[in-house]
Amino acid sequence: MTPEQAAEILRLREAKVAPKQIARQLSLRPAEVSAFIRDRAEDLYLEKARSGDLQPLQACLVNQSAAQKLFPKKQSFLFKLRPQASQGVEGMCQVIVARQDHNRLLVGSYLIDYWCLGVKDAMPPRQMGTSEHQLLLKSCEERFDEPFVGITLEQAQAIVYGAVDYARSLGFEPHKDFNTKAQVHLGLRPETLMPIEFGKDGRPFFMSGPYDNVEKVIQTLEASVGSGNFHYMAAIGGSGLGSSDLGEDLFLP
Repeated sequence: MTPEQAAEILRLREAKVAPKQIARQLSLRPAEVSAFIRDRAEDLYLEKARSGDLQPLQACLVNQSAAQKLFPKKQSFLFKLRPQASQGVEGMCQVIVARQDHNRLLVGSYLIDYWCLGVKDAMPPRQMGTSEHQLLLKSCEERFDEPFVGITLEQAQAIVYGAVDYARSLGFEPHKDFNTKAQVHLGLRPETLMPIEFGKDGRPFFMSGPYDNVEKVIQTLEASVGSGNFHYMAAIGGSGLGSSDLGEDLFLP
């Protein structure tokens, strides 16, 4: 693609011309035009984040058991605990970040395995009304069988980016939907993260979900930390939270 073609793509997109039409006019492949538009949008989003021009934070939430386990009691004043009927989902948490976007909310979500696999799923930011946001929260509370509580953005970043680091040290990359927009919405990674202890009792602990490749995960752990230096529990009957648990079924169209 020449610089002239790139400039023309931007001009035509500004005029609301569809990517397929642009491709025909410039004798380019539609996939090439779509990739350029996507990459350009991500670059602009990053520039916006680096300039600090993000929508104001409305709320950061996480399931209560994770807040209690990941942060020591001396920091418990940072979030208000609510009555809890269960112990939640061991080793898993979901971080929900909402920003105010005029009269609507821009909401992103991150499903985290903080014992082993890191970011298992992510929902890049999408616009929601207040009722949609409440429906999402209710769905998450039902799925985790516990309330969600407010945390700081610093804590949310420590959970998500810390889990990415821990999982990478074991040989696992974050879910593909943990893309530029999902990261910018959370806030670009700070130089220093609040310290959190990942793993269980000092070791990785893999609890398989219905969509995990158990054999591959165990092989990766054996290669990274060695046999006998991790624990695992395979789910029976497809129970547990998996990589589709942030899917469209949780959200209004």
